[in-house]
Amino acid sequence: MKRTLLAASLALLTGSAFAGTTLDLGYKAHTSSTKDDNGGAYDQPFVKITHFNKADWGTLLAYLKLENPGEIADAQHGKDGKLTVKNLMIIDKQIGDSAYNWWLQNFLVSNRTVMEDNLYLGLTTNRKFDKLFINAGAGLNYSAAHFDPTGASFDGISGGAVVINAIYPMQAFNLKHRLSVNYEGQFARDDEHKSTLGYDSYGHQIITTLKTSLTDTVYTKLHLTHFDSWGSSPNDGIEYGVAIGFNF
Repeated sequence: MKRTLLAASLALLTGSAFAGTTLDLGYKAHTSSTKDDNGGAYDQPFVKITHFNKADWGTLLAYLKLENPGEIADAQHGKDGKLTVKNLMIIDKQIGDSAYNWWLQNFLVSNRTVMEDNLYLGLTTNRKFDKLFINAGAGLNYSAAHFDPTGASFDGISGGAVVINAIYPMQAFNLKHRLSVNYEGQFARDDEHKSTLGYDSYGHQIITTLKTSLTDTVYTKLHLTHFDSWGSSPNDGIEYGVAIGFNF
């Protein structure tokens, strides 16, 4: 049987072992008010490769995402767009036979203008409510950042982080779907971290994604993301996009 991300979510729900890799080809855009409030936000294509692995010890999720590959999209006001590289790794190491995990998460974003790396260390828990799967946790945040136009940099402990990840598989119109909501928040950020990137003490991203399996190997994704003092939208904003994906 070919492996799909829907199968991955069911593996989380049932506890069975699973490993799979996917490739997304997509395009993301922003509302006009988001662009007005955030000079670094602009519409662009992206390529994303993701690997998920669930085993007896816990789970591993990792992805590499290239935004504006080939720098084919222009930024705002006709400025040259930049290639942005994003890399995420999440490890949940199960603690014994419990529903709790040691949690390690690292996210790195880098382009010619800005670099930010956030490392979380803490605890998460896995819960099931019928078909709904929830993973939630909290931990410390270690950040490193640099903003080239000002030369400002930061490297050190910067408050804490909270995550809530919800997955709900369903079926409609003779197709299999997966609705996911991913919340990630940072709080009590260090003053130097805030001044380096123009952040407030608290910031978050909330990503809502609907994945629809067209075949065993092909799927589509629709996503809607709200940012608040986060990434390229330090002044609040909304991103939306579409992608076609392949399992292999």
